[in-house]
Amino acid sequence: MLTTEQIEQFQSDGFLNGGQVLSDDEVETLRAEVMRVIDERERDDIPQPVHVRNMSRDESKSVWQIVNIWEASKPFHELISRRDITTGIAQLTGASELRIWHDQIQYKPPQTGGTTHWHQDAPLWPIIRPMTEVTAWVALDDADETNGCMSMVRGSHRWGNRIEYLKQLEDIQEMPTEYEGRALRVASCPVKKGEVHFHHALTWHGSHDNNSDRPRRAIALHYMTNETFYVASGEHVMKAFVEVEDGEPLRGRHFPQVYPEGQVA
Repeated sequence: MLTTEQIEQFQSDGFLNGGQVLSDDEVETLRAEVMRVIDERERDDIPQPVHVRNMSRDESKSVWQIVNIWEASKPFHELISRRDITTGIAQLTGASELRIWHDQIQYKPPQTGGTTHWHQDAPLWPIIRPMTEVTAWVALDDADETNGCMSMVRGSHRWGNRIEYLKQLEDIQEMPTEYEGRALRVASCPVKKGEVHFHHALTWHGSHDNNSDRPRRAIALHYMTNETFYVASGEHVMKAFVEVEDGEPLRGRHFPQVYPEGQVA
């Protein structure tokens, strides 16, 4: 359970380190599953995620992305409904029900792990509204400034959709000092392996290259609340799996309910 002080910090900053949720053994299991799914991505005789790709703009600097690894891995399937994660999301959103929107692995290999540029999550998800989702980002390796931890802009979740502005910021290492009269306060967000880091879907964030000799593996669990509905006019990789009509609450077998406890469906 998060404290009142933690919830207030999240509401102010748009992000929060929620502390340890996984044991070392659990981390090792999930690490192995990440590498297995990447290695076995061409097999057609086993369950596969929605996709596996290098999402980097620089082909020499890889950022491996896996979407919906929970559909290809039992340990990750169990993770999406983990109580100490979903309870935290419910506290931060005030939701009575949570569903998984999708998950996303980001793996930055040693030495060649590339940049994730400044962005907001919600504008990249045009098939769902409103823009109130919260993500649980679980580190599978220590993520720090040497191997590409996230940076976030405090309070930016309160400024609405600013994705077009962020697309103009080419250098993750640089940020103007202000935007529309608001001070831009960038925070480095190291996260130790097994810890969960929460962030709002409108919080400005990105991460720099991994130039270290250590990998940086993590999973972002993107959750929807009971108020989330489908927008048919948008496009997204998950659109092919939607089974509801425009304007209806987004649900279905690819978007299972994970909270309250005991109601996974």
